[in-house]
Amino acid sequence: MTWTSAVLGIVLLVAPAQRAAAQPTATPPPPLTQSLTSLGRQLTRVPNASLSMNFAEWRARVAVSNLQDLARNWPAESPADYRANLARHVVVFEDALTAGDAARLTAFLEALADDLEVKLEHCRQSGGKLGGSVTVQVRTLQDGQEIRNWQVFYLPRMLDALGAGTADRFPQLSSPTQESLVPGRYVMWVRDAASAKTGDKVVVKVGEGKQELVLDLPVPAGASR
Repeated sequence: MTWTSAVLGIVLLVAPAQRAAAQPTATPPPPLTQSLTSLGRQLTRVPNASLSMNFAEWRARVAVSNLQDLARNWPAESPADYRANLARHVVVFEDALTAGDAARLTAFLEALADDLEVKLEHCRQSGGKLGGSVTVQVRTLQDGQEIRNWQVFYLPRMLDALGAGTADRFPQLSSPTQESLVPGRYVMWVRDAASAKTGDKVVVKVGEGKQELVLDLPVPAGASR
């Protein structure tokens, strides 16, 4: 082996490693304790604008405090999807606070409190475990009969309250179709990919300590069977 070929071989070995090191890595979601602390601080910035806003803020604050107690007593790190879900709450809350729209902020706080209370209830009913997701199976029905090949979309209710965010879609067409979701309150609806016909939004609760949940969503009247 010549000196030149030996050097070339080293370069060829090192280059892939350098390229791999240069690839950006996804930042992991922050710990639950960090997101809960951020939510608690944001709640102190809620203005004293109305009784309904103050009551929603109080509900959310109580839920955050109880979730913080559970987080301190739960030694394991919660799954990434659960941590990402709460981190998203913090980002959206900040947007709602800075927008300066009292009506939208009130609607958001009510949805946030509802979502956090569902999370808290799920934790308590599943043995105090933080971070357990639920396998949600959706059937699409019309007059009690299952209708196939519909898309199923979902969006956290607090995002729907703000008219913000892009809905996620179940990975397969119905029916049934299933997805693993973090406990909370969601808005779901169906859509026909061929005609773009959309069903009514339905508010659903995902949690209650369950590992699996079956939901029925209505298909619009007049849709082909």
